[in-house]
Amino acid sequence: MAASLLALKFFRRGNDWVAAGFLVFAIGEAAMLSGQGAGLRESIPAFAAGTVLWATALLLISVPKEFAFWVRLAGVVAAILFAITATSTFAGHPLSPLSTPLPFFGYPFLVLAFIGWIWTLLRENRAAKPA
Repeated sequence: MAASLLALKFFRRGNDWVAAGFLVFAIGEAAMLSGQGAGLRESIPAFAAGTVLWATALLLISVPKEFAFWVRLAGVVAAILFAITATSTFAGHPLSPLSTPLPFFGYPFLVLAFIGWIWTLLRENRAAKPA
């Protein structure tokens, strides 16, 4: 839900790339959730589809200069790690959401990007309030 709302926010602002990124992120989440009832091993294809969508979304969100550099850098690093994860799975070396080193090391960068998005939105909200 949050990703869809952020897509609307950035679309209204005229930043179509970032809006598209949040929309793709929401679709990636839906793809991942579609496999959750099947069990860990059987959910790997849905997880791979979701991670490739996450990687795409993170690049769409992080390349434009909408967020601070450190936020964008965290997003790009996460995108690269998730793209490697998805590529490995599609190449026949399936990785589950719990595999190490990938995608395990991608999650901290994803969380750092989340924190940066939240931080940016909170700063905007404070700046918009009248004194």
